[in-house]
Amino acid sequence: MTSVLKVVLLGEAGTGKTCLISKFTAGIFNSESISSLSAQFITKTIQVNNESIKFDIWDTAGQEKYRSLAKIFYKDAKAICLCYDITSRKSFEELKDYWYEQQTKLNVDGQPIFAVVGNKIDLFSQQQVKDEEGKEFAKKINAIFQVTSAKSNVGINELFENIGMKFLDPNYDPNKTESQEKMEYEQKKMDKKHQKENSQHDQNKGVKLQAGKKHKKKGFC
Repeated sequence: MTSVLKVVLLGEAGTGKTCLISKFTAGIFNSESISSLSAQFITKTIQVNNESIKFDIWDTAGQEKYRSLAKIFYKDAKAICLCYDITSRKSFEELKDYWYEQQTKLNVDGQPIFAVVGNKIDLFSQQQVKDEEGKEFAKKINAIFQVTSAKSNVGINELFENIGMKFLDPNYDPNKTESQEKMEYEQKKMDKKHQKENSQHDQNKGVKLQAGKKHKKKGFC
C-alpha cells in the first residue's frame, strides 16, 4: 500500500524551490529556471524504510503579489518545507517573519511536518546565513533542518527521506547527532540499571522486614 504525502515548498522568490523539485523528481538542474508565477504540482514515489510513499509536491510562487495564493495550497499540507537562500539574509528573515508566521495562523488539519531548508550550499563562499542560525530556528519550531544544493545535488534526497521518516514515525528526529544518540542510549542503560537496583533493594528490604517479624513473634512464645 502506498501512502500519500502532500508537501508544499514555501519561501521567497529566487530561493531555488523549483530547482530543488526538478532535481528530486527528474534529476534535472536548470540554472536558467524562472521563478514560479502561481503554483506547480508534481509527484514522485520513493521507498522510505521499506514503505512506499507518494510525494505530492507543490511549488508555490514567492513573489509578494502572489503570496495570498500560497495559502490555498499549504493549508492542508502534511509537510511544509520552509526554504531560504543561504546567500540572502532577507530570504531567511522573511522565512521566519512571514512564511512561518502566516502558516501558523491557518487552521491546519493537524500539525504538519516542518523542514527548514538552506538552499544553494554550493555558493558557501557567499554565505550570509550561517548553518547554526538555520539549525536554531529549526529547533525552535521543532523542524527538520537540511542544507541543499540542486546544482551539486546535495541533501535533496536526504530531505525528502527525512520527511518520509517523520511521516511514518512522528518521534523520528533526524537532527540528533550520533553523540546525542549515544548519550541518550547510555542514559537509558543507567536508568534501567538504577531501576533494577532500586527494585532489588526494595525486595531485600521486604525480606528483612519479614524476617524481623518472624523473629519478634518467636520471642513472645
